[in-house]
Amino acid sequence: MGIIQILLLISFILLFAGLYGVFKKAGEQPWKALVPVYNIVVWLKLLQKPWWWVFLVIIPAVGFYMLAVLIVLTSNAFGKRKFGEHVLAVCGYFAWMPWLGFSSANEWKGVPRDEINKHFLKEWGEAAVFAVVAATLIRTFFFEAFVIPSSSMEGTLRVGDYLFVSKMSYGAKVPSIPLTFPFTHNTMPFTETTPSYVDWIELPEIRLPGWSDVERGDIVVFNFPEGDTVYTGNRNRSYYGFIRVMSQNSRLSESQIRQIYVPDSIVVHPTDKKDNYVKRCVATAGDKFEIRDQQIYINGAAQKFPKEVQFSYNFNIPKGYNSWESFQYDLNANGITDNFYYSQNDTARQFTVSCSEANSKILEKITGAPVSRAFFPKGMCKVPSLNPMYFESLVDDVFPHDTTHFKWNRDNFGPLLIPKEGMTVKLSLDSLPLWRRIIEVYEHNKLEIKGGQIYINGQLATTYTFQQNYYFMMGDNRHNSLDSRYWGFVPEDHVVGKPVFVWMSRGEHSGLRPERMMTFVSKDGLSKSYLWFVITGIAIYAGWSYYRGKKKKEAESKRPSLRKNK
Repeated sequence: MGIIQILLLISFILLFAGLYGVFKKAGEQPWKALVPVYNIVVWLKLLQKPWWWVFLVIIPAVGFYMLAVLIVLTSNAFGKRKFGEHVLAVCGYFAWMPWLGFSSANEWKGVPRDEINKHFLKEWGEAAVFAVVAATLIRTFFFEAFVIPSSSMEGTLRVGDYLFVSKMSYGAKVPSIPLTFPFTHNTMPFTETTPSYVDWIELPEIRLPGWSDVERGDIVVFNFPEGDTVYTGNRNRSYYGFIRVMSQNSRLSESQIRQIYVPDSIVVHPTDKKDNYVKRCVATAGDKFEIRDQQIYINGAAQKFPKEVQFSYNFNIPKGYNSWESFQYDLNANGITDNFYYSQNDTARQFTVSCSEANSKILEKITGAPVSRAFFPKGMCKVPSLNPMYFESLVDDVFPHDTTHFKWNRDNFGPLLIPKEGMTVKLSLDSLPLWRRIIEVYEHNKLEIKGGQIYINGQLATTYTFQQNYYFMMGDNRHNSLDSRYWGFVPEDHVVGKPVFVWMSRGEHSGLRPERMMTFVSKDGLSKSYLWFVITGIAIYAGWSYYRGKKKKEAESKRPSLRKNK
């Protein structure tokens, strides 16, 4: 326990010590202030508030807001009703509550029946607090708004799709970091690196029961597994992956790269504050997963491609285009929404773009020449750079980042066993890269290698039993997606929810996309749009309200005056 945690503990002891004196002055048995949870129930009774508010107080996401409300209401009961006094009470609760409870200058006056001449800031403040509480409850336990930031699910979910994510589908998680700025995830608004939370209090991971388990084929929102440490210059790439790639590009060792990119250049997040990703679950716990020539196999059986799956296709830009921008515009206008870049085969100044097989035929018409699907053959671990600024060869940085024992790439991967809770695997130095991050990071064990042998928590280990389920996630845009092929398994405690509804969609080049608005999300993609049904319903309601209002006014104008003539 650090110094901050100790100070917080002392502050809460002082708070409830002050409550002891408050109860005594209010005519309540003071010992009740020392009984956890029951003291909140009694406190609410004294303030004439509903008993069920106790649940709002003990929920981590909103509990601190509700405590602030109770402290303000208690101040009112002592006649301290000025706005400045309320600010002082909330900010200095650890001194304010003992002062109210034990100072002879303060007298319990009871809950005021009405609040005359209430300061407008106080009125708005109280409304704002309860609005924050209600919105936070909805956002934490029911639905959260989410916007698709990258093209990894392009075809199925596009950049600029605004979603509602159901937290109830797989069970909402009780926030482990309760001290968070409202309506933010991990950074403050209009910043990219300023944390919107403090980790002074970190609670155990608790998940409420959900409607179902994660199933193969589900589209899932989850916390980026390697997102515990990210490089500030590229938040989509973990710090570990960034160091590996920079080492390969520069031919410096990873330790040298770490000295160049010092810890000041990284951001560290707890689990539920890692960046949110959305991908498709292609393998669940206990599955044997493999990719052979771009085809996924589960337990030896070939799996159907998602309806809107995309791969990269190589092509040459026709000479008639004056700029890359004009060519990109034509691609977007014809339904090819991903950006193009230099191909992996740079011998003929080829380019590549991700699209569906059907759109590859459109690409052929635009270019006036055949196009070919990009492909990495089995055993190929070195590919030309995907970065237009570099053309030297580098290792395709796929999991588990050990090309000596695992010659895998994005098109030929595995076979790989997906860990399941209670499953036991044999450990060796050769297989350790597959399981090391699970053992050390996700399941919080100390792993050491001594004399060519593996030790876990100081004990010699030849096997390991997994403590939770894991999943393998991939983007439908198979050649333009950073997914489990690059950073490995997704732990069950990282699962956030399931996208269920697209309420708005706006493309960078195409503007509003009405055909995608007001649609439901399923394994097969988006439903038909209900936008016009919604607009029609709103128009009918507005017309009916106008008609009723007009009739009401006409009826009132025809009534005889009730005033008496003097």
